[in-house]
Amino acid sequence: MKTIPALILAALLLAASASAGSHHIQEVISASEILAMIERGEPVSIDSLIVEGDLDLGEIGLDVSPKLGAGLGASAGSEIERLASAEGAKLITSPISITNSEIRGDVRFENITFGGSVNFAGTEIAGNASFAQARFANRADFLYTRFKGNASFRAARFDGRVYFSGDQFGGRADFEETQFGNLAGFSYAKFGDDADFKGANFMDEACFGGTEFMDDADFGGTEFGGYAYFGRARFSGRSRLAEARFGDMANFYSARLVDRS
Repeated sequence: MKTIPALILAALLLAASASAGSHHIQEVISASEILAMIERGEPVSIDSLIVEGDLDLGEIGLDVSPKLGAGLGASAGSEIERLASAEGAKLITSPISITNSEIRGDVRFENITFGGSVNFAGTEIAGNASFAQARFANRADFLYTRFKGNASFRAARFDGRVYFSGDQFGGRADFEETQFGNLAGFSYAKFGDDADFKGANFMDEACFGGTEFMDDADFGGTEFGGYAYFGRARFSGRSRLAEARFGDMANFYSARLVDRS
């Protein structure tokens, strides 16, 4: 039996919990303070704060070192280090958690291998956000994240579960050639501009239940290896879903498609 409806409920409950404290943002922290924590290899755990400035990992030094694999397990650590070295990616093993906060700038986490968990649940990013070519070795939570500008996950790789449930994408959302190795949840997300999933690969279950695509959504060449759920999804523009490949069941119960040519 497919478990997508239960997973939708679980994701939304987690999202509601994550966003519960978002109405008391008072203190301000500079982006440079957070970058310094990451550079020192410290875990980042921030909740209900205002982040002033750009979070640009290109501004700090993150050398790939065998010592950074500690705590990931022998096989996992060596695999992540091998990939980071081979692809020229920088490596962060500490968890990154910036929840229920407001980032008043851009976020540039490009070509980064995240060994620990990543959590931006309930956070608003005022500028553009780019995680292009990043690799997420563990779970990634973007539950109810609000991307005010463009959001790029182009050619990123998610090894663990990832949730974009309830997200609001104000600008263009780029998931072209992104690889989802585990459950990918986009339940009730809203895409206000173009959503590009061209050439993306969903190796496990993909959940777009109740998702709203207000502009074009490009699924040309997208591969769905597991169960694909689009129940009650709404498409207001072109989707190119006919050019996607479904290896398992695809559920479009009560979905609304207006595929303009």
